Amino acid sequence: MNWSPAPPAVAAVVAATVALTRRIATLVLESPIGIPGPGALTRYTLGGRFVAFALVYGLLLGVAYRVGRGGGDALDVGATTLATGVVGAVGYVVVTGAVLLWAGPEQGWVVAVGTLGSAVGVGVELVVVAFAGLALGRWGISG
Repeated sequence: MNWSPAPPAVAAVVAATVALTRRIATLVLESPIGIPGPGALTRYTLGGRFVAFALVYGLLLGVAYRVGRGGGDALDVGATTLATGVVGAVGYVVVTGAVLLWAGPEQGWVVAVGTLGSAVGVGVELVVVAFAGLALGRWGISG
C-alpha cells in the first residue's frame, strides 16, 4: 500500500499558517513596530482566520481530493491521514514555540500545555479534512 506525501506537505503549510494566525496579537504587541488600534488588530485577526479557513478547507481538502482521485485502490488512506495529522500537529507546535520564544522566554507551563492541546486539536482537524477529501475522491472513482 502506498501513502501520498502531498496532503502531509500541505498540512505543514496550513499548520504553520494557523499557528501564526492564532498568535497575531502576540506578534503585533511584542514587535518593535507601533501598536495599531483595536480596529486594525481585529481586522488582522479576522483576516488571518479567513486565510487559515481557506487553506484548511480549500487547499487541503482540494489536494486530498486530487490525491484520492488519482491514487486508486493502491492508496493507503489511513497512513496518509495519519501522516497529515502528525505533520500538522508537529508543524503547529514548532511555529507556535518559535513565536513564543521570540515573544519572551517567560512563558509558563500553562502556555505550554495550552499549545500542546491546540496542536492536538489542529492535528485532528487536519486529519478529518484530509480523510474527507480522500474519501470524496475515492468515492468519485468507484461511484
